[in-house]
Amino acid sequence: MASTTPAGPFWYVARVRSCQEKNVAASLSSKAVEHYLPVRRVVRRWSDRRKVVDALVLPRFVFVRCTPQERLEILASEPRICGFLATAGEVSTVRDSEMEAFMRMVESGAGVKVSDAPLAPGDRVRVLDGPLAGIECELVSVAGGRCLAVRLGLLGTATMDLDIQTVERI
Repeated sequence: MASTTPAGPFWYVARVRSCQEKNVAASLSSKAVEHYLPVRRVVRRWSDRRKVVDALVLPRFVFVRCTPQERLEILASEPRICGFLATAGEVSTVRDSEMEAFMRMVESGAGVKVSDAPLAPGDRVRVLDGPLAGIECELVSVAGGRCLAVRLGLLGTATMDLDIQTVERI
């Protein structure tokens, strides 16, 4: 992210109240403000059925493209927006190229999962998919974001190719 300058429109990251992302997006649409709410299609399972739903990629955030003056007007007129993401006291912007790449990644449907706390050696993880689904182990190393070396309890260290998306921190 880069800090703002007083020129034309920028992508800003609006922090919104909990569970108000879609309402804020609808409000911005009605005001003809360019915005982006990243969602992905996921299958939710209940005991009696499965359903494909749109899940938020970044809960509590909506991307807004506007000028600095419009940003202030949006903040004043939209009570569900708590503020805009800032670094060192300055409102941050997202470069157009970064935003386009992020949009392409989300819209590709490749199972984008954003984590504010990346996996690190020593973390306890659970395998979510594949033949080892449900197994809990200790993460030993991560190489290139795909190859995970894990320690399975007393069995020692086993190295396996896993997509980082198929494990979760516990």
